[in-house]
Amino acid sequence: MSTKSRWLIGCSLPLVTLVALGFVVANKFKPKPEAIRVETVSKGTVEVKVVETGTIEPLRKVEVKSKVGGRVLKLFVKEGDFVRQGQKLATIDPQEINSQVAALRAQLTGSQARLSAARKSTSYQQSQTSAGISQNRQAVNSALSRLRSAEAEAKVQPVLTNQSIAISQANLEAAQSNLKLQEDNLRLLMENTHPQTLVNVQSAYDRALAQTENTRRTIARQKALLEKGFVSQQVVDTAQTDLLVAEAQVREARQRLDRIKATNELEVTNARSQIASARSQVRQQEATLLQAQTSVLPETKRRELENARAAYAQARAQLRGADAGITQDAMRGDEAVASLAGVEQLQKQLDELLVRQNDTTIIASMDGVITKKYTEEGELITSAIGSFSSGSPLYQISDLSTMLVKINVNEVDIQKMKVGTITEVTVDSSRGTIFMGKVSKVAPAASNATASSGSAATTSSQTVIRFPVEIQVDKSDPRLKPGMSARCAVIVNREKDVVRVPKNCVKGEGKTGTADIVTPTVKPTKDGATETVTVRTVEVGLRGDDFVEVKSGLKEGEKVRPAAFNGPKRQTIEMNNGPN
Repeated sequence: MSTKSRWLIGCSLPLVTLVALGFVVANKFKPKPEAIRVETVSKGTVEVKVVETGTIEPLRKVEVKSKVGGRVLKLFVKEGDFVRQGQKLATIDPQEINSQVAALRAQLTGSQARLSAARKSTSYQQSQTSAGISQNRQAVNSALSRLRSAEAEAKVQPVLTNQSIAISQANLEAAQSNLKLQEDNLRLLMENTHPQTLVNVQSAYDRALAQTENTRRTIARQKALLEKGFVSQQVVDTAQTDLLVAEAQVREARQRLDRIKATNELEVTNARSQIASARSQVRQQEATLLQAQTSVLPETKRRELENARAAYAQARAQLRGADAGITQDAMRGDEAVASLAGVEQLQKQLDELLVRQNDTTIIASMDGVITKKYTEEGELITSAIGSFSSGSPLYQISDLSTMLVKINVNEVDIQKMKVGTITEVTVDSSRGTIFMGKVSKVAPAASNATASSGSAATTSSQTVIRFPVEIQVDKSDPRLKPGMSARCAVIVNREKDVVRVPKNCVKGEGKTGTADIVTPTVKPTKDGATETVTVRTVEVGLRGDDFVEVKSGLKEGEKVRPAAFNGPKRQTIEMNNGPN
């Protein structure tokens, strides 16, 4: 092969290579026919949700405040501690209130003493008044009785006077007869009864003396005979006994004689006393008779009647004065009532202070976790019931066993909110975890919030009407903490296990619509398999947020073409050159 041929061959090979390479590149970058995007009809769940973001809060939380103001003496718990209802949380310095309690107790003691004195005075005054009224009533009755007696006597006095004279005369005669009888009795005693009795007793005494003397002589003879042996010792002893008996008889006779003499003297004295008494009765009856005979009837009875009337009027006046004491009793009773009211008022003040004294110990009002601590030991706090600022809080206790999310729902969706509606709650700290809950409260009135819209050049504001809604989480979970932001999807409607297609696959509104059914051709073309699109009318059920329920017109597994995207062109991002 010549050199020219070689050169031609060497130059043609690169040229052929470049042509072939250009053909490959041209075929590679040739635009392919755009493939039709399709969605598959499936079975599943269609849901309508209202999605809002809110803040997690405990269902129950309380701010613990003190009913009394003062310096915080001691704090017993800190944030994060779990406390039980009734557990001691803090104490307030009780020194000031203790002084107030002591002072008020002293005042109460003095008031009680005054009440006791007032009651005793009232009781004494009432008893005095009662006794005075009773006494004066008796005096009135007595005066009235005397008045009536005087009036009666004034009418019947002549008869009474004659009767009084006759009675006095008879009493005088009886007294004179009694005097004569007593004098006869004394004369009989001294002349007859006493001498006879005295003679008899004296004779007995003399006989006893003679018997005693005779017995002594007999004893002397018997002793002489005993010495000569003519009588026995028994005879002498018998004589001695007889002597003792005789001496006793002498003593008894002497005593009897003395008693008879004393009795006689006493009887004479009594008789003379009775004579003196009888003489006094005679003189008294003589005076009575003289008074009855010499009394002046009209003037005497008139004065007695006037005196009786005056006494009756005076008794009535005294009774009225005693009745006036009832008013004083009432006044004393009012004083006692006022004292009692003072005691009760001080007692109530003391009870209130004792409650406040007890309130210096702050206790937990519920079970829960300390989520906030507002104060430190030594700080001064104000009372929760005695200041305009409602007092200084010490702690916040939250019941973390039940959590809720508070959201604000637009007025467009508020009619969809029903108590008990199932809600899905998610938080950023636990991505992928869904916490189930329910709507627990829908506010009956709106709360106004302002939403702003506009460009950088101009900004306009309009009022958006929103309603507070509370979502209660079904189960407690330590991952849910107060203050977290939570996304709540309230499922206002749901249909399960129904035929569905994506929302952009159904055209039209209402209960009917159309869908583009994609059917592949039987024979593929040189550019690949082609698909045909057929428009079909479908009956629509629930229109959800992502899917639409198809009641008729489509079957599971069919292919449906979504509606074309009419929005702005999507931008792609290359890692090296930035956005196109």
